[in-house]
Amino acid sequence: MFSRAAAVIIGLIVPVFAIVALFPWYDRVHPLILGFPFLYFWLFMWFPLTTLCLYAAWKLENRSIREEKT
Repeated sequence: MFSRAAAVIIGLIVPVFAIVALFPWYDRVHPLILGFPFLYFWLFMWFPLTTLCLYAAWKLENRSIREEKT
């Protein structure tokens, strides 16, 4: 059961919190990173990070299902 809760937290809550709840923190024009304002860099960075979070959540959920079968 803990694995499913961890999967939901990692797969859904972490990316949503990082993009929505932290908006006042990363809503900045400066510094420029790779020529992008920090706002765009932060949002673009979360595309692959969200994919990694969903992959980790899938692995946790898959492990949880295998443990239930045994």
